[in-house]
Amino acid sequence: MGSHPAQGKFADPSLLIDPELVTWIFFSIAASAALTYYFFLRELNKSKKASKDLEDLKTSALDLDTPTESSLFDEDRFSHLVKSIMETQEELISILNLAKKTTGSDSATLFILKGDTLVPKASTEYMGSEPTYAEKGYLEAIIKEKKPVIHTKLKGGLFGISHSRSNKIGSFLCVPVLEGDIPLGAVVVDSSSPDAFGEREKDIISEFARQAKQRLNRARKYIEIERFTKGFMALHEASRTLSTSLKIEEIAEGFVELVSGMVPSSAVGFFIVDKGKLRIIARKGFEPEKESFYTKGTFFDFIVKDKQVIHFSSLDKKEGVFPFKVNETRTFLGIPVVLEDDLFGVLAVTSREPDSISSFQIHFMEAVVDQAAMCINNSRLHNEVGKLAVTDGLTSLYNHKHFQERLNEEFIRMKRIPQTLSLMLIDIDHFKKINDTYGHPVGDSVLKNISAILKKTLRGIDIIARYGGEEFAAVLMGTGNAGARKMAERLRTTVMNTPFFIDDHKISITMSIGISVYPNDADTKTELIDKADKCLYHAKENGRNQVCEWKNIS
Repeated sequence: MGSHPAQGKFADPSLLIDPELVTWIFFSIAASAALTYYFFLRELNKSKKASKDLEDLKTSALDLDTPTESSLFDEDRFSHLVKSIMETQEELISILNLAKKTTGSDSATLFILKGDTLVPKASTEYMGSEPTYAEKGYLEAIIKEKKPVIHTKLKGGLFGISHSRSNKIGSFLCVPVLEGDIPLGAVVVDSSSPDAFGEREKDIISEFARQAKQRLNRARKYIEIERFTKGFMALHEASRTLSTSLKIEEIAEGFVELVSGMVPSSAVGFFIVDKGKLRIIARKGFEPEKESFYTKGTFFDFIVKDKQVIHFSSLDKKEGVFPFKVNETRTFLGIPVVLEDDLFGVLAVTSREPDSISSFQIHFMEAVVDQAAMCINNSRLHNEVGKLAVTDGLTSLYNHKHFQERLNEEFIRMKRIPQTLSLMLIDIDHFKKINDTYGHPVGDSVLKNISAILKKTLRGIDIIARYGGEEFAAVLMGTGNAGARKMAERLRTTVMNTPFFIDDHKISITMSIGISVYPNDADTKTELIDKADKCLYHAKENGRNQVCEWKNIS
């Protein structure tokens, strides 16, 4: 800008020896130093108290089974702690009042950056709602340069700040508030005089901007502490509740609800790996056209391949790459859900606002995902143990015990709702000869192949079990004599026409099947099984590779 008119003012000898001006300068410096020292002492004491309280909180949190658990998570108690520590707004106004007096300005205002817009946070004057200067976007452009700027040719006034005076602004000084290289906002002072500010005022306001940054950072940290505590409470409760859930979908829904309340988000989704795709099983805010999708060319692809956290804090509005339509997204966080080194799924969080998720929140979210993974793993282990208890280890069909339990349940149900039911008992012909000739591993392979044919041929509603040895059982729901006969013949011919190879040597397998029907042939479960067994024996005694019904031998 060249030399500033204010520099000419200090070049005037008459001004340099003005006693009142010298007194005012010393007074301003002393007042600034006193206020800084006062704030320093108060900050030090509060910081020590906050550190002690937070350390006590963390220490107590290690034992959640003690009688102090309820007091540990008492929200009112912690809110009182936070409120007793935080007086940020009043301190900011005190800083601005001192900045106004020290520089001789008409007003001093702290703006903070929200997205791409500056909004007034604190001021020596009444704050309105408009966030920028008359020349819209100018102030934002200044702080992007990250350097203090003096403006002496402003047209119009400062929107958002209502002055008690009626005259227009002649000049203003804007000093960015920076966190490292990241702009947080700006401290702005203005005057009706066109030549009110120079290098001296720039240095003074720069110091006040640093003090404002400290208080903004402290406020942000306290808010994060409060969020951490609330999040810890919610995570503790969710983990205690969801750890007893046996359904993965319920666990995912619980953690999606938890996350949406913990971090600023537009959408939260829980996705699981399913047959080379990701499938969404719980969501809030996401509305995909379909539940499963491939990840290639999307953010999810990085997570799936590397099993690493992906975080984008300031996406271009047209840059978001998703496998489905989403609302405007500026922030994206994707965290892999890993179980025993294998990728199980992804927790995804989006926000319309840039920089909406802090590093503190990301670390906490990783802890949430770890807890979710533990709950899911417990559920899987429980389901696997439960499955082992009811299935045959070789064929993965129901075992004999569970088959009997299921058939009992069906007979109880049919007392309330009468229904036809058919039972098939199936035996592999000459199976002992196969074992003796080719060995038990070959016999096991035959059993697994027969099981696969049964599962492929019968319906999903039918009950299929390994009854014992080389015998199988199948309950055909809602099926009478004709349907059972037709299904049995289909099974028999399918097995007979399916080649089984052993070391390039083809062998033929056949089976015999006995059928009984409720209520046509039997009134009880025991009678139904007994008659199907007698039919099976009759089929084997009369040449094998055939189907025998009770109605044909009774």
